[in-house]
Amino acid sequence: MRINPIYRQESRAGARSFKLPLIILGFNSVLAVVALLYMYSMISQVRLTAEIQYSSFLGLYSFVATMEFVLLLFIIPGLTAGSISGERERQTLDLMLTTRLKASDIVLGKLVQGLSTVFLLIVSSFPILGLVFIYGGVTMPDVGLLLLCYVVTAVLLGSAGLFCSAVMRRSTMATVAAYLVVVILNAGTLVVNYLADGLGEMTRTGGSAKAGWPMYLLLWNPAATFQTVLNGQMGSGSGLAPIFPQLDRIADMGPAGRFWLPLSMALQLLTAAAFLWGAVRNTKPGRRRRRLS
Repeated sequence: MRINPIYRQESRAGARSFKLPLIILGFNSVLAVVALLYMYSMISQVRLTAEIQYSSFLGLYSFVATMEFVLLLFIIPGLTAGSISGERERQTLDLMLTTRLKASDIVLGKLVQGLSTVFLLIVSSFPILGLVFIYGGVTMPDVGLLLLCYVVTAVLLGSAGLFCSAVMRRSTMATVAAYLVVVILNAGTLVVNYLADGLGEMTRTGGSAKAGWPMYLLLWNPAATFQTVLNGQMGSGSGLAPIFPQLDRIADMGPAGRFWLPLSMALQLLTAAAFLWGAVRNTKPGRRRRRLS
């Protein structure tokens, strides 16, 4: 089986550096501290009330899963945003393009390398996330669906980072642009829904709020997809639920509401494919690009 040469070279270089172990250590240290503090607070509550509330242990799963998702939002763009622009700054991109490597090989190799780091972070967090299995209430299919959500988010944000890296000539600007895409996808679509709800409250004379077209923007929102997964596993009120009250109106959206989760993941993967196509187009030799700095 042919292994992408960019991925192979990046993997060997990464295996010889301390960057990857430090990322894994920091990522899991934060999750472990958060989980242990949460468990300590639960045990203190049991000592005070002499009552064991098993719903609190499910809250541990929700809290750790949410914390892991937020950390991934910050880590993923940084892993890919400087991939192609960094090669351009080191003046090695043109050398790569003079070989048999295609622009698509370079882009996909960089993406797979970034995703492999993310997958390693996710897998290494299994023991911490698995603390909830001591008390029950969460099944392996639930965890599998959560991991699928993480993977889709990693592919989308990693592809967005590669697109910014291919368009921008400097890694600093590419990183800023990648995090701006994260803000637009997660916060921007949510702000549009809040504004639409506010305008609806001003113009509505009676009755409850109905789902409008801004709700469809949340299909591209990774945080909304993550919260939909948690809502299906634990009911509303967990994780990021206070930020996404609009998700309670999914049932009013007809067929889109019934297939909200698979539709959301499919659209995000299609968007990732569009980002990758744009990255390949802007990496091809001889293509004119504006000088962005």
